[in-house]
Amino acid sequence: MQKILQQLIKLQELDTRLDVLTEKLGDLPETVKTLEKQINNEIEQDNIRKTSIEENTTLIGSHAARIEEFSEKIKKYKEQLYLVTTNREYDALTSEIEYNEDAIKSAEEQVLQSEEENERLKEAHERTEKNVEEMKVRLEQAKGSLAETQQETEEEKTELEKKREELVGLIPRNYLRTYERVRTARGGLAVVPLIRDACSGCQNRVIPQKRVDIYKKNQVITCDYCGRFLYAESDTEDK
Repeated sequence: MQKILQQLIKLQELDTRLDVLTEKLGDLPETVKTLEKQINNEIEQDNIRKTSIEENTTLIGSHAARIEEFSEKIKKYKEQLYLVTTNREYDALTSEIEYNEDAIKSAEEQVLQSEEENERLKEAHERTEKNVEEMKVRLEQAKGSLAETQQETEEEKTELEKKREELVGLIPRNYLRTYERVRTARGGLAVVPLIRDACSGCQNRVIPQKRVDIYKKNQVITCDYCGRFLYAESDTEDK
């Protein structure tokens, strides 16, 4: 049992050091991931704007052609007014002129609407380009800081992970499962020393019999309150 406890203590030390190395990275990994996602989203939305601008431009050209067509018809109908001989013919031509004039007004309104929308989309596009460039600068800075920090810690991290893998293979599975569960639930600490007759993890006092068992070192003891493995501080001296 003493051997298992020593292994758990060592595993906790390795994991605590690995946590410290991870903390050195800070929020840089998440910052890089977030910026990459934001940049991709901005570019995706901007591509939609570009497509809309192209569609509006095509529509404007189509309306312009129709306006020209309607204008030609009006010109033709007005010339024919001088040639009519009956009121019925005159009214028919006048009606055609009015119809085409209304069609021109409708087309001009649609052109104006499309131009205004394009102006709004182009302004949004310019803002997006600026934002994306700024985010790309921040992304490169974050990537640089992350790479630098990873380089500083990579060698030690690799060595610690190797030792951890070897150690995990030696610990009985039931103890290992308990260790992992408690470590996840208790902020990374699953093995703690007994200090002043109390669990140093949750600060609750340990009952006398358990304290005796801890010092006897003939069984692995856990805290009744937080579930952490407990050991006497002297247990760390002979590892």
